[in-house]
Amino acid sequence: MELENLTQAEYEAHIANKTFRLAFVGMSNVGKSYRSQVLRDECGFMWYHVDEEIQKSLGFKAMDEISRWIGYPNSQGYAEREKTYLASEDKHTKVDFLDTNGKNLVFDTTGSVIYLQNPTLAWLKENCLVVNLDIDERAIDTMTKKFFEKPKPIAWSGFFKPNEGETEKETLERCYPELLADRLKKYRALSHINIPAEKLYDRSGSETLDVIKTYLKK
Repeated sequence: MELENLTQAEYEAHIANKTFRLAFVGMSNVGKSYRSQVLRDECGFMWYHVDEEIQKSLGFKAMDEISRWIGYPNSQGYAEREKTYLASEDKHTKVDFLDTNGKNLVFDTTGSVIYLQNPTLAWLKENCLVVNLDIDERAIDTMTKKFFEKPKPIAWSGFFKPNEGETEKETLERCYPELLADRLKKYRALSHINIPAEKLYDRSGSETLDVIKTYLKK
């Protein structure tokens, strides 16, 4: 489907014909997986969960296991583990053939999708309507606090840069907001449409699809 200029009528037709492919991107904990689950449970979408595919590929059973394995960016071997993680994510994001069993598809990406190879990002944008669940820059402080309460596997992409005399904690607290600000810009650039995440809070599956529709051309 032609996505750059997708109209509301074409959007509705793809959904009705079970040929619609939607990809959620955005920060961790912004609601990508919850929205995907709602679309699966209420609207019959196939939910493709990239995190789960990475877990299986790397031999883990839960996200916290990956968090412990990948560690923080100053830990020994982090760069190689980050490379391994992103290679797995790249493999399970650029899926040339995905049998949807005649269902619409919701593609639940990870927070580090924007650091994948350019051909993978181009494939995603060509094959899915990419919707960024956007947040305000002011939310970065809150997300930083949440990260340190419950760390998730993360690609730092070179943003961890200790200053002389800093403790590890001070470096993390300084660099993590910078990383999030960079990610925010990249999510917006990757997406066909950007929707404030709060507009989809507590929405049903059909309401979610209706909100997305309002961002398309008539």
